[in-house]
Amino acid sequence: MTRPTPRRPATSRGGTQRPRKIAGQAGATRPEDEATGTATTEDATVEPGVRLRKQAVVPTPPPALSGPDEPAGPVRPSVLARQKTTRVLIATLVLVALALGLEAAMLVVDKVGDDDPKVEAADNDGQVTVPDGRPVIADDLDVKEGVDAAAKAAQEIVSVDYKKYDEEVDDAADLMTSSFETQYRRTAGDIEDEFVANKTIVQAPVVAQAVVRANRTRLQALVFLNQAVVRERNGKPETVVTPYKVLVTMVHTDQGWFVDGLDTDGTRDKNN
Repeated sequence: MTRPTPRRPATSRGGTQRPRKIAGQAGATRPEDEATGTATTEDATVEPGVRLRKQAVVPTPPPALSGPDEPAGPVRPSVLARQKTTRVLIATLVLVALALGLEAAMLVVDKVGDDDPKVEAADNDGQVTVPDGRPVIADDLDVKEGVDAAAKAAQEIVSVDYKKYDEEVDDAADLMTSSFETQYRRTAGDIEDEFVANKTIVQAPVVAQAVVRANRTRLQALVFLNQAVVRERNGKPETVVTPYKVLVTMVHTDQGWFVDGLDTDGTRDKNN
């Protein structure tokens, strides 16, 4: 009878060895395991004939910087770093600088024109003299104030009621310079009898107003009115409404704006 051949125990030459524990390193990876990317601990066992599976090593991304000097997240290029943006900003700054320089130059010219002794001397004859091509060389606020005063004065002067003729002439004269007041009172005296006899009432609300020319001390304003004249003609009352415009010359003094002249587009009804 033949004896069965005894099986030889598994050695390092056959099969898969059981992982050995390295002295002083609990759960440490053996050098041969590092080469295959396999982590082996002291409790890990491998059955004979079973091949170890490689584990994928996923790199851990570094933590996002959150300090005061480092931005969190991806760093984007600055807007100013773009060449096109830089060129646009430079062009804008150049245009702003040119505009400011032009405005300063205009202010200087305005100041020189206002202080021109020829302009002031020419105003002595009652005309508003301004440089060629520049009908207005006064401050906008002063011009607006002068035109408003001209419109109110024109309405006051043109509107007259026969019942209080003398009172309204006095009120209108208070808005005039001394030289123009003299001329106005003379004309008002010449037409008073006829005006009162016809029981004439003139009302003239302002429709529009605008500056024509102006310097620092004088201006001319064009005032448009709707003149309504109520009077008796041949014993019968009649009403006539007529668009009316008047060129008012104003002069500025320490007491404000005063009327220094009136030019109309026709003869007023109260002068007929």
